[in-house]
Amino acid sequence: MENLTLPILEDLTNPGNRLTWIKNWLVEEVWSPAHYASLNHIEYLKQGENAVNKFETLIAASADRIYRELLSMNDPDKNLLKVLADSKTAVVVFDGLSLRELPIIQKLSQKSGFKINGVDCSQAAIPCETIDYIEREMNCGRIGPSQLPGRKELKEKGISAFYTNDPTQRISLSDENSALLVWSAFPDNTYKDSGARFENHFENIHMRFETLWMNTVQQIKGKTRIIITSDHGYIFFGTGMDFPRSGQEMRELNDYFGNDRYAFLPEKPNHPASDDIIIDETRRVALLKGRVKTRSTGEAASKLYKHGGLSLMEMLTPWVVLEV
Repeated sequence: MENLTLPILEDLTNPGNRLTWIKNWLVEEVWSPAHYASLNHIEYLKQGENAVNKFETLIAASADRIYRELLSMNDPDKNLLKVLADSKTAVVVFDGLSLRELPIIQKLSQKSGFKINGVDCSQAAIPCETIDYIEREMNCGRIGPSQLPGRKELKEKGISAFYTNDPTQRISLSDENSALLVWSAFPDNTYKDSGARFENHFENIHMRFETLWMNTVQQIKGKTRIIITSDHGYIFFGTGMDFPRSGQEMRELNDYFGNDRYAFLPEKPNHPASDDIIIDETRRVALLKGRVKTRSTGEAASKLYKHGGLSLMEMLTPWVVLEV
């Protein structure tokens, strides 16, 4: 992971799409089961985020167009409505699940007796917020996930939706003839806790994940395929895991973005002339790219886990296909 050397530089500067091999590097090396098994959970988190920070520092300086690739449309084969057209498919969205949790998902899948048919990445929406993802994937408006179970647009397509707000809440399923969408607010809802100010928040997530798994994935019956995915990821901003910037540069970015990592241009048209900002003209949004950490006032400024911008750990999300 530490060897960001000449072959990587060549891959970065070659023409064509670069996201494919970047995804492979993240899944097969940085956040791999082997790496996860060789370290305690906090060291696994810190080493992985440090490697991604170094890599993003490199691409921000030498291959900036990779961030434009993150603005591209997601793989249509990973569209939720498309995969849920099969009544024998269940999709479980763990809100805020990142690539760093992939080994946990793989371990629990094997423990449950599922065959893992694929471990890949999907992409968050722009900006990487839940309602933007739901609008893109489900075609039923800008709504929160708790509203999904009552949406007639899904029922008319033969999709049953279930929402859970707590790892201890067990889903109850009745219609095995419908495709199934399960949306869990965990782990995203934990990042609002005071514990998100500390690196051991990752350890707390890890400890609660098996309970969540037992009450969601293991309760699914009558399906031949289960897909585990997420709406967006997170950056972990531990010490030294952000881009170093001057005080003047950060003052301008702090003033414009506040505690967020994006801003809608109709509301904030006068963005700084900064190389750390990328503009998505289609969606009319300005995004912080890479691992620039705004340091505004208030409780949010102390949180180590952030999302909403344009970075690898925010935009690339898990896509695990299980055979039941």
